This record gives sequence, structure tokens and C-alpha cells, in this order.
Amino acid sequence: MQKPPFLSTLRRALRPAACAAALALCGLPAHAQFGALFQNIIQQQTQQAMQQQATQAAQQQLQQQAQPAARPTKQWGTPKPVPAELRTSAGTFAARTAVPELRPLFERLYIEGERNATLNFQRIGLAALSLGKLDIAERAFEAAALRIDQIYADNAEAQKAKSLWTAEKIKDYKGEPYERAMAFFYRGLVYAAQGDFQNARAMFKQADYQDTVAEAEQYAGDFALMPYMAGWASYCDGNAQLARDYLQMAVKGDPAYAGVSVEQPVLVLFESGRAPFKYGGGKHGEALKWQPHDMPAQTARAACTGHDTGCFATRFVKGADVGYQATTRGGRAIDAVLGGKASFKEGAQNVADVAGTVGNVGMQVAMQTGSRDAASLGMLGMFAGLVAQGVSASTQAQADIREWEQLPGTVWLATSATRQGTPTATVTLETAGSSVAPVPVARLVDTPSCQLYWGRSLSPLNLLRDAGPVEPGEHARDPALRQELEASYAG
Repeated sequence: MQKPPFLSTLRRALRPAACAAALALCGLPAHAQFGALFQNIIQQQTQQAMQQQATQAAQQQLQQQAQPAARPTKQWGTPKPVPAELRTSAGTFAARTAVPELRPLFERLYIEGERNATLNFQRIGLAALSLGKLDIAERAFEAAALRIDQIYADNAEAQKAKSLWTAEKIKDYKGEPYERAMAFFYRGLVYAAQGDFQNARAMFKQADYQDTVAEAEQYAGDFALMPYMAGWASYCDGNAQLARDYLQMAVKGDPAYAGVSVEQPVLVLFESGRAPFKYGGGKHGEALKWQPHDMPAQTARAACTGHDTGCFATRFVKGADVGYQATTRGGRAIDAVLGGKASFKEGAQNVADVAGTVGNVGMQVAMQTGSRDAASLGMLGMFAGLVAQGVSASTQAQADIREWEQLPGTVWLATSATRQGTPTATVTLETAGSSVAPVPVARLVDTPSCQLYWGRSLSPLNLLRDAGPVEPGEHARDPALRQELEASYAG
């Protein structure tokens, strides 16, 4: 339970008095005049502190009443500078990439190294998929999936994040459960685009598993899009019974799937909006929180080819609410560690305040009485205060707010019994009750058994402005990773 503000104010105001009581109990050598003077100064400082705190509390209350609550924002902090030689090498490497639109992403991957490799591979994979570059998307999502599958607890950088003096962001990025699930989802789409429905099903199952890897079990296993996609891949692979079994799993996770068929030759997936962004809440930014983007709600209404046949899919359902998946995770283990760091940081600051008060009063008494005991006490208090202040300042409690900023807010889903002869189509969106211009979708899958059209309301490349500052990596594997990149993406 959160303490009322006035209790915190009173606690801070009474610290000097607590110091005096503690010193008296310790029986420090001092004559009567020394003790009386010490107590007098303590009382004066206590009264001044209480008056100052009361004035500040009143001013803050007036300001809060006069101003509406500020919308949370993302605070990245000051990044480390990128060495000129590393930036030059990254630019040279990125220039060899055959797709110009992806070069900034490859440059970022090269600079940030292994610490952000999973995140940057995800960004590259989704951007490449939107551009129709399946070969690049395949390699990027495969690299991300392999890193997610690594045993996270045995990672040395992850262990460093539990240290009081290391920020959580130093560890290798793996993402939250919904981010990891979406990485396997897109990997499954790439497999499906290649006609490999068995591996596509395996990826969709893995995506569903990532959603169950949550600290709050009451939210696990409700990402119904993933078992539905596993059922769709089973149907495309010729196993109708397995497809129906997966559909029942999807209905269990989301009753909206009860009215959706998994045995249709055409599937349309359309992504709209954005997933909420992460930010650090709490006094020290130690609490990982999410905030929705300020965007109007959109609804997919129909998928059409524009020919005489008209619209081939006119009933969309909300296949996945990614924002819901992001904000209903429950507490993570790292959150508890960060909370401990915040408490330790606050405690160290309290010690610094108390010790500083003892030192200040001791020096004042020494100047007025010439007491060596008071001078010694003052010096000891000042030294202890400086040490505690340094410990407090060095304790890093900030939550890791790195995120896959390209993820959609909603995935819409529709099916059709009529195969389409065109490689592209459009999806009509409704925004705030009004229809907008149709958005193009591309046919990713075109096999004798199945077709899949996929599109987005927002280009993944246009969302990279929110990716945060580029910061050089310091991972031991960075040189090896850069060599692998140069060998794998030569052109």
C-alpha cells in the first residue's frame, strides 16, 4: 500500500531528530553544554525542514490541481557515442545491402551488436516482409528466433542486469512474451509463403508457447491467433482433423473464433494501429509500464480485388489484440529485482541525508564550542554521507524500455471460399465510423491448397523513428557477429 505524501514528508523532517536520539543512545563523549547545543540545532533544523516540506507539498498540490495529468512519455537517457571507426565500418557494410530501404536497419544492427541483435533482426524481418523480400525476412526472423530460444538464465549479460549497479538494458534483448510470440508468428508466415506448412505450423505453435511463458499464469494461453494459424497451416497441409483441433484451442482462448472457419482456401490478415509503447514509471523509472498511442480506432470491413467479382471477404473478426497481450502480462521476475533496486537506492539516499545532517550539525557545534568530539562526529557524518550518496547515485534501477515499435495494435482476420487470381487486393478500413481509402494487401501464399493475403495500415519502415538512439554494443560476441553479418549479407 502506498504511503500518504504527508507521512513521507514527516519522515524526512524527523530524520535529524532521529539522529540526535541515536547519538544520545550511543553515549558519545560530550559535556552538557555540547549536548544541549547539539539538541538545539537539531530542533531548529527539524522545524525549518517541516516548514519547507509543508510549503513544497502545498505548492505541488496546487500545481496538480491547476494542470491535467501529463501523458507518459518515453525517456531514453543519454546514449554512449558511436566511435567514428565503427560508424564508418557499419556504413560500408550497410551499403552492400541490395535493398536501399533496409540499409539504415542493417547499419544499426552492425553498430549495436549482440545486445540488440534480436530486436534489430525482428525490425529487419518485418520491414523486409512488407517489401516482399522473403529471402531477407527469412534470414532475419530465423536469427531472431534462434536467439530467443537460447537459455536466457545462463546469459552472462542477463545476470549482470540483476546487479545493483547495472541497468537492465545491458542484457541481451529478448522482448516481452507478446513480442517473442509475434517474432515466431512472422517466421511462420515466411514458411507459409514458401509453401512449407509443416514448419509454419511449428512456428505458430512456438508463438503460442511464447505467450504461455508468462509470470502471471492467468493471462497465459489467450493469444488465440496462434493456435488458429497452426490450424490453418494444418488445413493447408492436408490435415483437416488437426486443423479443427487447433480451432477448438483458439475458441477456448477467444470465443470470437467460434464463428470463423479454419477450412477455407483463402485467408486475409490485416494489421492496423500500433501496440502500446513501453516507458519507465516510478520515482526512478523502475516500473515497466505501457501507454497506448494516441491513434483513432480502425476496423477492417472488406477485402476486394476491384474486379467484377467485387469483394471476396466481407466479414473480418479481431484475430488478435496485441495491445491487450502487451498490457495483461502480470509482474515479471525482473520487475521484482528492479523494485528491490529502487528500494535500495531510496534507502541509500536516506542514509546519505541522515549522515549529512549529523555531519553538518557536528561541524556547527564544533565551531561554537571548540569540541574535538563534535568535530570528529561532523567529519565522520560528512564522509558517511558522501559514501552513501555515491552508492545511491550508482544504483541503476531503470526498467528496460527497448521495444519492437513496429508491432501492430490489432490483427484482423477474414476467410473466403473463392480463390483469387490477382497477386494484390485491398482492404477497406473504417476509422471513427467513416470509411477511408482502401489499403493494399499482397498475396504471400499461393499454393494449390491455400492463399494468404497480408497487409498493414502503417509501414514498418515509417515507425523506426521511435526506435530510440543508436548505441554501440559492448558484448564479447560483437566482433564475431559483425564477421557473420559481413559474410551472410554480402549483397
